Amino acid sequence: MLYAKVNEKGEVIDVATSQSKEYTLLVAPDQPVVANILESKFSESSANTQDMLTDSDSDMMRIIEDLIDLLSEKRLIQFTELPLAAQKKLLSRKWVRGVHNGHDDSLMIDSNHDEDSQDDALI
Repeated sequence: MLYAKVNEKGEVIDVATSQSKEYTLLVAPDQPVVANILESKFSESSANTQDMLTDSDSDMMRIIEDLIDLLSEKRLIQFTELPLAAQKKLLSRKWVRGVHNGHDDSLMIDSNHDEDSQDDALI
């Protein structure tokens, strides 16, 4: 996400990767004015481009976490199908954020679903 700083006339004069008091307007990178600002800002060195990508990594991680939660809730994937290292990382991030309150088992195997499978096997 890119946020723009605008002047008194409402013209975009600068962009940043995070929202602040001055950078409040959400803009697309393909807008001509924004693209020109980005080109002039980051053409100096590829290190600046890498910094911009690094700044957006935490936002992307949160998007991926939310996507995994959504796919799990819709039962399109099972959390346990993910590699163990990914499971541990996702659960630790969820715990650190304070979302996991001990009752949210959305990423865990649904014990009712497993019981239903066992009941079907007995019929």
